[in-house]
Amino acid sequence: MTALREFVLQDLFKFNRIVFDPLTEVYPLLYFYNKILEFPLLAEVAVAPDGQMMGFLIGSRQVDGADRVGDGKDLDLNNNHGHVCTLSINHDYRCLGLGTHLMKRFNNRLELKQDLFVDLFVRSRNVNAIRLYKSLGYVIYQKLPCFYGDDDGYDMRLPLSRDVERRCLQNQEYLMGILFLLLRLPRKYLISLWHALLKLLTKKLF
Repeated sequence: MTALREFVLQDLFKFNRIVFDPLTEVYPLLYFYNKILEFPLLAEVAVAPDGQMMGFLIGSRQVDGADRVGDGKDLDLNNNHGHVCTLSINHDYRCLGLGTHLMKRFNNRLELKQDLFVDLFVRSRNVNAIRLYKSLGYVIYQKLPCFYGDDDGYDMRLPLSRDVERRCLQNQEYLMGILFLLLRLPRKYLISLWHALLKLLTKKLF
């Protein structure tokens, strides 16, 4: 039976087989060390009956103190959110729903904190991970060109229950709405709009 427990520092010497997967980002040990110490309740590992590490998730939180008013308890005035720093599953234990289970447990912890949303970064070519995140409700918020040096990245977000109006996706939905409207315009209007934009830029620059 799979056992879920808190990720401890000793696990940093056991997870090489997992983190050296081609689609898992390799960070310095100090990165993991700092995250685990700062957010111990947001780091979890799944262990097989024989003690082998099956997978793990390490997360963090961003507490937006700049937006707080008074004692900071007015939830509508803060942008607190969680971040999935890394999720990785041992190749031998994939397709068992383990990644889904770890992600849901992480999201539930942030729900208890009444955070606004959860976000994560993923390689654009990691189609299996993107499919998993979309099945959990995550949306591609923006594309990040050359984010990984040799590959583009996606910033994906999941609005939590407090974000009833999906505020965390508004910028993305606004831009998509504008793009949709532009694509519906006749070609001659698009050309005219482009020329007008060029004239405006020329005046600004010169």
